[in-house]
Amino acid sequence: MKRSCIALAAFALSLSAPAIAQPVKVFVLAGQSNMVGYGVGRQLPVELQSQPDVWYDHYNPDAREGGPYAAATSADWGPLEPKGEARRYGPEITFGRAIAAAYPEHRIAIVKMAQGGTNLVDHWGRGLAPDPEVLYKSQLYHALLGKLDSATYEGDRALRYPEEVTRLDGALARLESEGHPYEIAALVWMQGENEAGWSAAFSYGNTLRGFIAAIRADLGVPGLPVVLGRVSDNLYPANGGPIAAGKEANIDAVRAAQVTVAEEDPRVAWVDTDDFTVRSPDDAYHFDSAAYQLLGERFAEAYLALVREEGSSTASSSSSAGSAAAGGGGAAGGGAAGGGATAGSSGSAEAAGGAGSAGEGGRGATAGSSGSTAATGSAGSAGEGGRGATAGSSGSTAATGSAEAAASSGGVAPGSAGGCGCRTAAGQGPVAAAALALVALAGLRRRRSRGQG
Repeated sequence: MKRSCIALAAFALSLSAPAIAQPVKVFVLAGQSNMVGYGVGRQLPVELQSQPDVWYDHYNPDAREGGPYAAATSADWGPLEPKGEARRYGPEITFGRAIAAAYPEHRIAIVKMAQGGTNLVDHWGRGLAPDPEVLYKSQLYHALLGKLDSATYEGDRALRYPEEVTRLDGALARLESEGHPYEIAALVWMQGENEAGWSAAFSYGNTLRGFIAAIRADLGVPGLPVVLGRVSDNLYPANGGPIAAGKEANIDAVRAAQVTVAEEDPRVAWVDTDDFTVRSPDDAYHFDSAAYQLLGERFAEAYLALVREEGSSTASSSSSAGSAAAGGGGAAGGGAAGGGATAGSSGSAEAAGGAGSAGEGGRGATAGSSGSTAATGSAGSAGEGGRGATAGSSGSTAATGSAEAAASSGGVAPGSAGGCGCRTAAGQGPVAAAALALVALAGLRRRRSRGQG
């Protein structure tokens, strides 16, 4: 209790401090139950139980119907910490810590909105009608973006919860009202287990492309970095998974699509989860606490690799303090009508199409166990598994993998630090941000090895 009071006091001081010169880096974390997370908060190391230097806005849509996260809806920025009646956490806990270590001159802010059992077809797509079967899971795209959402909701697509406080637009408006410039740094997306159990698996690639394109367009950031968590091979029935025998091709399709979308877009990366321990023998959908901590670290590594490869983070959406009220949606390019986020001066084009069939595999590059290691994997061609390179365990090593024919979409062979399916420029020296992050990640891993995770 004393520790919690100290953390809250420190957070209050951080909010009342004068506006910082460098923009606040805002990260959007979203998806289904493995983004919600089942990490046990009381087992966290002390320094991760409450992090007042990382600002956090949290929402789980089960609050719409008085679910277990109803009391955990953020009304303002708060310290990064476990949420809900059971004090649970997901990958945000270590992701925020690693990113804060990588950017000590910036304030880090996380907007997280996740809901278990959701999919892109019925729940997360832009402009959807309410889901009549599970109303509280409806129209999550709008719940996340709010006034930044360019879709029109009328007739049978009218908003089911028109009075709810929407997340990202409200969070950005608070930053502006407090005089803090900001940039939208990345979307981190952990989702796809739902589609892996039914026919939507076979169109997941195109659905995911459309979702990413919509987010980038509505935020006005055509080169917004996106980091995907590939669904785990724990789902396979042969591994004791929950998806029925005979639907292995569905799982294959989702996993392959996630890799393909990342391989075809230089501003998208994927991370591996195949080596994660399940929460319990009767719950193979979800991970244990240590795995959520590792997932956050991998997301951070993948993001840092993306911006390192680009050479800067100028593709992020920026807003000067006082430049726009919390109104309208962002516009791509130099300015935005009606407020909202505007695109930075650079950034790669949005992902082009390209079929992500179930036969398109692709193994991503895997980072090794020590600092300054870069791994680059090339995409596999249709029907092939483009097996990425796995970097070794020594520092300052770059490895490049070429496509090789493979019949299956198999998983990354994880390095000792885990699988980051991101691309970094082969031979490129590490930047200070990445070095700081690696130091922080190494410290977190050492603490876990002593039984503190």
